[in-house]
Amino acid sequence: MSKELSDAEIKAILEKIRSEYREQGKLNPKSFDLAGFEKRYLQVLQYRTSVTKFLNEEIVFLEQLKSKMKSIVQKKELQKAETLNRILDENMERLSSYPKIDFHALAKPEIRYFYGALNEFCERDFPALLSIFKGTPDYAFVQEPLLQIERVGMSRRGLPSIRIQDYIKLMMDSNGSVVQMEKHTQSLLKESSFALKNLSDNITKIITQNKMNLDRTVSLDQKSESRSYDQYNGKSIGECLDIINFRAKKIIQDFRMGSLVGLQEDQ
Repeated sequence: MSKELSDAEIKAILEKIRSEYREQGKLNPKSFDLAGFEKRYLQVLQYRTSVTKFLNEEIVFLEQLKSKMKSIVQKKELQKAETLNRILDENMERLSSYPKIDFHALAKPEIRYFYGALNEFCERDFPALLSIFKGTPDYAFVQEPLLQIERVGMSRRGLPSIRIQDYIKLMMDSNGSVVQMEKHTQSLLKESSFALKNLSDNITKIITQNKMNLDRTVSLDQKSESRSYDQYNGKSIGECLDIINFRAKKIIQDFRMGSLVGLQEDQ
């Protein structure tokens, strides 16, 4: 501004500056202080210094302040993105300890690992549990959660499990709706995690109440139950139940379902 502004020009610029302070102040009231600007303007009028020069300096200051705030916001957003990526990487690292079953193109990596985790649980841990509980009164305590887990994790004749086949149909019927597909995914994760939690709770109850002889040795058939045999054969019932209990809770925690199903951190 090389020449003095007219009253009309001063009025228009003042309103623009005030409007900027009001709008920017909604997000950053401390940095964009309209009252501070009004105080500086009042001092210019009191000391009869150049209003034109003052407004010119204020416009430059305001633009610099906006640029600085934009830079800060961008930096925070970058930090948030880096934090989110780190969390996602850590989560994927946890999930990658489980088998991954690529059963359908629409399935997210998380659900492919979850299916793999329950499939492994069924093949490795179920035979030991059946050997321990089948034919005993305590079988009634674990039968229902075992059936629910089996419905999700047990594949037969090379086909996906019953619940996974239902899940595929629901995904196909979603017609590409991300919201609907996520709803079905979370439903599968939650109901299966509740079954794991119920199984864990009942195993804990059986152990703490001494409902059976925990020192008895588990005996499995090496040929038909090879995966379970390698893990559990020859161990005591107490040892086997502790391991299976730990694995059930670890699946819940690794897939971030602990708080949803009421699994305490120290459980």
